[in-house]
Amino acid sequence: MATSQQFVGDYRLFHLIRSGAVYEIWAVRPISGTEAFAIKWLPPGPKHTRSAVAELKHEHNVGRDLDHPSIIKTYDYGTTNNGAYLRMELFKTLNIKQQLVAGAHRLHYRLKEILLPAAAGLAHMHQKGWIHRDVKPDNYLLSDDNEVRLIDFTIAKKPAGRFSFGRTAVQGTYSYMSPEQIRGQGPDPRGDIYSFGCMMYEMLSGKLPFTANSSQELLQKHIKTKPMQITTLERNVHPDMASLVHRMISKDPSDRPETMTEVMLAIKTQRMFITPPSPPSDDPEVDAAEEE
Repeated sequence: MATSQQFVGDYRLFHLIRSGAVYEIWAVRPISGTEAFAIKWLPPGPKHTRSAVAELKHEHNVGRDLDHPSIIKTYDYGTTNNGAYLRMELFKTLNIKQQLVAGAHRLHYRLKEILLPAAAGLAHMHQKGWIHRDVKPDNYLLSDDNEVRLIDFTIAKKPAGRFSFGRTAVQGTYSYMSPEQIRGQGPDPRGDIYSFGCMMYEMLSGKLPFTANSSQELLQKHIKTKPMQITTLERNVHPDMASLVHRMISKDPSDRPETMTEVMLAIKTQRMFITPPSPPSDDPEVDAAEEE
């Protein structure tokens, strides 16, 4: 791991944001300037493999195609004697998954304002010809004023061609993965719609659609098992919103909304809750009582 005085190319590392299995995310400043950026850094060493470099280049190629306020801005890719890096917008906030740890109900009062830009960013990505393939609350950064940023395009792909054959490598996050992605079928925007639906289910109910004791059992549940009705887990969810989410996580892609634009319109026009939620109090006992 780098020290705060280490440099990568023309940038000085000053704050470690996250250290992953392969890459490190750092806040940086240029040597000759004060504006802060983020870099996804692949340091020299045993993890600096050809495939890891190719992933970083691929993420840059995807990101430079995208231009939307709800998608993290990607600036450039570089290689130096101190490793390879991807320079991005610095958006200093927690991701949605981290904020769900405090309780999904704490986001309910502003959930529409969160989901609308989140859906719009993914719709833009689809319009630009990319499928994200790893949509989940971990990959959405969320600020206190409802700004979101979709991140991590490592496994994004173009949609499968009309006459494509063969299987695609099974990649993604098991808790949010569509049945067709599990089967290795070609990328399709409706796979992202399924994953976004799993994320909405979690944000509305506080529970994932499926849990299991093993990864194989979890994948089989995505393929074969019907999830519990959201309204059973959270009675205040409006039936129309529950119906939308359950359509999004249909096993058959043809039963889902066709586009994220359609999803975005439904989020905008439909009621999310029967009784509008109030902002959470600072008293945990009051919040716990309101959950019951």
